[in-house]
Amino acid sequence: MAYDESAVKAVIAPHLDAAGLDLERVKINNAGTKSSIAVVVDSDAGPTLDELAEVARTLSAAVDDADDVFGAQAFTLEVTTPGAERPLTEPRHWRRARGRQAAIELADGTNLLARIGPLADDGTTVTVVLPGAKGRAPTTRDLALADVAAAAARVEFRKPNPVELELSGITPGRVLPGAEPADLTGDDAEEEED
Repeated sequence: MAYDESAVKAVIAPHLDAAGLDLERVKINNAGTKSSIAVVVDSDAGPTLDELAEVARTLSAAVDDADDVFGAQAFTLEVTTPGAERPLTEPRHWRRARGRQAAIELADGTNLLARIGPLADDGTTVTVVLPGAKGRAPTTRDLALADVAAAAARVEFRKPNPVELELSGITPGRVLPGAEPADLTGDDAEEEED
């Protein structure tokens, strides 16, 4: 049995909405007994491992109840996130990647390696920070998302330039968006030891 992407999405989407997660994509590998369905999800704060495990259990139960879509054929269900070098295809992706470096290809063929700044309130343009070349200061440029042919966040292996971070609207040393990390050395850690 070959799995239909739209039918799979119809089964899982309500459960993801209830969990506060965005469905980024469904990857289906129709390979008989080795078939797999990978569900890629994300949220503004980024799902935790516990949230991913919980939604995987919920989706597994929903899939088991949807015999008309999944039949009796065995398959592997995987729930994952877009990863560190995620594609930037929707306005929410740009908003969530603020402060990160991205490889951007414009419709006119221009390629940029820039830091992502603020997304306009209407979601149609984004400010990017271009690094300064040969001792020059970084500069900003507004890009219409309609002019972006392809873009993906990039992993940086060096400390980001603090001036670039500031121009992108990120205070160096502070991660946005998302919640502050839990203090593992405070009173909460001592309570768990009891």
